[in-house]
Amino acid sequence: MFKRMIFLMLIGLLMLVGTTKINPVQAQPRVTRSGEDPWLQKPILPYLLLTKDPRLSAERQDLYKELHLSVKEVKALQEIAEREQLTVKELYQASQNTLLDKASSSADKERAVLAHNQGVSEAMAKTDRAVRQLLGFRYRTFRAWIRNWWNRERDTLSRLKKPHPASSPTVESSAYSCYMFATQYYGYTNYEVALPDKYVKFANLGWYIPPPYNSRYNNPPYTVNIYRSNHWVWNVLVREVGPWNIDDNYWDAATGANPRRMFSDIPLCWSEAEYAYYYGYNGGKDYKGRTVTVPTSVDLTPKVAADLGLGYLENGWLTVYYSDLP
Repeated sequence: MFKRMIFLMLIGLLMLVGTTKINPVQAQPRVTRSGEDPWLQKPILPYLLLTKDPRLSAERQDLYKELHLSVKEVKALQEIAEREQLTVKELYQASQNTLLDKASSSADKERAVLAHNQGVSEAMAKTDRAVRQLLGFRYRTFRAWIRNWWNRERDTLSRLKKPHPASSPTVESSAYSCYMFATQYYGYTNYEVALPDKYVKFANLGWYIPPPYNSRYNNPPYTVNIYRSNHWVWNVLVREVGPWNIDDNYWDAATGANPRRMFSDIPLCWSEAEYAYYYGYNGGKDYKGRTVTVPTSVDLTPKVAADLGLGYLENGWLTVYYSDLP
């Protein structure tokens, strides 16, 4: 009897092992799937609620309807987004001040990056607590809606961000225009833009550019034209670099006449900041290791933004024409 019990136990154990699924260890891809649920991974509430864009405005209205929010609750949710946006802007600027300070040591810069990332995590956690308190039992519905919206948003952008018009250019050396996300900054002048290519700035300011890049950036001034919602600005000087990266000429193909210097595995017309924000590229961080909190690809001074129909410090999607750039 005892032997029979042992036999049956062994059979049961073998059956259990035979039906157990063993998952092999897999290497993490460079572009992660973390963006499938962006909540607490990146500040997405300001992007969703505060971006001036008809498409995102329609999404906001759908969210408010899904949650049955009152006018007072809508205002409270927007205020939560505004506080988070202000916090991450301040964190970015604090880190930027240290990273650009020539007197800062390598240790100072490392601490600045760590402080930025820690501050961003704390800001998102604070937003999460505030949203939970505001929504109560509707919080789970909110989280489910956010996940579905995020996948829709990424699918939509993959279609919208293809270089256009389709007939230009005839060679794959550069993009004639790109659909990009824009933020605002205070520049050297009232009317200028920033792009994440330091050599465009250096050329426009007459600064030294090392070879072989000096032969590629030898015909300044370099300007861009920008279109948004029936508004145009023309020949706007590129006078600053950034905001996240400084060697990301995303309008140039990796095999073009002026090859993309960094992030050449990213598609044309996608800046590293955008790809990090939407797809978790480089762990969702910029070239210095800072968590990308907004997918900025072009920065506008307030006067340029106003001429494009954007309010004070409002962000939005627009089309930048790069035909004048290297």
